[in-house]
Amino acid sequence: MQVFIAGATGQVGRIAVEKAIDAGHGVTGMVRREEDRGDLEAIGAKTYMADVTEPGTLDRAIAGHDAVVFAAGSQGEAVEKVDRDGAINLCDATKRAGISRFVLLSSMGAGHPEDAEQIQEYMHAKHEADEYVMKSGLDWTILRPGSLTDEDGVGAIKTGKRFIGDAEDLEIARADVARVIVSSLVEPKTVGKAFEFVEGGVEIQEALAQV
Repeated sequence: MQVFIAGATGQVGRIAVEKAIDAGHGVTGMVRREEDRGDLEAIGAKTYMADVTEPGTLDRAIAGHDAVVFAAGSQGEAVEKVDRDGAINLCDATKRAGISRFVLLSSMGAGHPEDAEQIQEYMHAKHEADEYVMKSGLDWTILRPGSLTDEDGVGAIKTGKRFIGDAEDLEIARADVARVIVSSLVEPKTVGKAFEFVEGGVEIQEALAQV
């Protein structure tokens, strides 16, 4: 499978590029700066200069791919422009390109942003992007991980429509989020599903097959 990953230079996206290559996929990582190419190309990825906030850069970037992943993030700045509009722009470009498979990395809580006690703007932006993708007609999957950590990951998760609890009890390693992204690409049971997930006791591929 030829996979295009937006957000390939981010903390999760960079690991997803590596995991996808390890799984035998051809990967193109989106970069916004020339100096970002080298790291991705060194691990076997192709790169393409584009920007999710500039729709005109996306059509040629994703042409010829079998699946598109949105793993970009604003890190709290320009939330609506990146987390909402950027995801929408990439979704639209995917449709124009005739690509059916679209995986959106969202956030735990995006399904019910009205309950967010903090980062409400961020949650509403994620929610609006999720809702748009759900109505796109694409073979979409929306991934909503818990609080991210820099641990190595355990390769096992638990999934659900909604988790309630303290953030420290609802964590998952970025490495495992990347594994979920890559595994979901080829798991048909995840198509048309939006779900939350945290570290758990079920091997990732098995857990996704039960979503």
